[in-house]
Amino acid sequence: MQYEVKCIDATHLLTRTRRKSYKGGLDLVNNEAWKRVAKGGNTLLTPIMIEEVTEPMSASMAATHFSEAVEIEMRKCDFNKSADLCRDIRLWWESEDSSGQTAAERFFNRDLLRSRLLSHVNFGKFPPPTMHVAGWPWQLWEALISHIDAKTQLYFLCHGGSYNVRAFSSLIGETFFSELSLHDKTGCGTVSAEEFGRFIGTATEQLQVRLDPNR
Repeated sequence: MQYEVKCIDATHLLTRTRRKSYKGGLDLVNNEAWKRVAKGGNTLLTPIMIEEVTEPMSASMAATHFSEAVEIEMRKCDFNKSADLCRDIRLWWESEDSSGQTAAERFFNRDLLRSRLLSHVNFGKFPPPTMHVAGWPWQLWEALISHIDAKTQLYFLCHGGSYNVRAFSSLIGETFFSELSLHDKTGCGTVSAEEFGRFIGTATEQLQVRLDPNR
């Protein structure tokens, strides 16, 4: 038997969390605190990042959205619930993106968000949540918990007791299809099942040319 651990990339989950935060709020908390902080001008967060949805797929902007500086400004304005949410998301992201943390530190930082997500669900109650869980889209809610649990289980599966946190995710697949889309001469930007074989053939030919020392 061979165990395979799969999860959605943390960067993708972070940007999705940011988009939902400024589009209507998360965890029964609206985006008013972020708007107040952005208008204050004391952090890197700007009104256009909230109101105009600037660079929705940018991990750096998402990290700014949940940064410690933003959390501090929220507490100054008595938005403590929003600040706690900001802290939990930031610590989870740091456990995925920062180096030098021990396994225990990463586990603790991830568990804060996991406990928050699970606190909104009573699995003995019927009917279960459908589209949203306390403002979290159920796909995002489930993906975050699965991601955190998968990363925790890996410590017991890896022989050395540690691993590269970036090695287990959907990022490889997403990067692969991104590269294919860059070579899409039709301009559609989406690789269909019918076109997949042709794209793979083109990519293979280009790779062989690049690796040929006599090209």
